[in-house]
Amino acid sequence: MDDRTVDLIFAGSLQSLPPVSSKIVRIFTSSTFTDTTMERNTLMAQCYPKLKDFCREKHGLEFQVVDMRWGVRDEATDDHMTTELCMREIANCQRLSMGPNFVVSGSLFPCNGLKAPGGRTPRCF
Repeated sequence: MDDRTVDLIFAGSLQSLPPVSSKIVRIFTSSTFTDTTMERNTLMAQCYPKLKDFCREKHGLEFQVVDMRWGVRDEATDDHMTTELCMREIANCQRLSMGPNFVVSGSLFPCNGLKAPGGRTPRCF
């Protein structure tokens, strides 16, 4: 999908959408594990259930969330494999999801030109 089409979709235009290749919307939630606990809990308790219902009821899609806060074992952190595990799961989300696949919380990608996964520069609101 070209950048112009992506920009139109983010602007709310749903014309000329590409064909659906999957019935899954799988997103990776990324933030620091310790200082965004309240935000992550709010996403899990209030936002994601509504998104799951919306995807299922309006579009027949399965909404999945990956939050590595609960998925990284102590052995992996001891071996400094957390980044590798996260990158592998991001790749899985990109491969499986028919649409959005990444949510950033906090200041991981501040509005200073850093690139998010997929090479896109995040928009600041």
